Amino acid sequence: MTDRLNLRETIATKELENSTPEERFQTLSLRPILKLQNELLLGLFRNHISESKNTFYSLSLENKVLFIENSLQKNIVLKNKLLGVALGMFTMEEFAVYSDKASLYNKRIMSLVVERIRSQTAVFKG
Repeated sequence: MTDRLNLRETIATKELENSTPEERFQTLSLRPILKLQNELLLGLFRNHISESKNTFYSLSLENKVLFIENSLQKNIVLKNKLLGVALGMFTMEEFAVYSDKASLYNKRIMSLVVERIRSQTAVFKG
């Protein structure tokens, strides 16, 4: 199998030396993983839209954003799938870092996923 780290792009960012360990982990691991897995994240959300009887497509842009946020906060099954997409790309070293503060990193992952999906609302067409 190809090394997971080789699959990811390096995301240009500000200096990391003044960052907290959590910010470094987000920048060096979480963001590249979510960028790599973007199509799968969108596919899972598209599937959620279908399971929701496609009501998403008739909403205004403002309500679509609310739908995204509410879905990713309240639908535990969807949330766990999206977290799994990220966790499945961790190296063992990254998993060890994640495990120490799983709750904190889960919040960071979901925040990044919400922003990623919200910023691509236009790709969801009914």
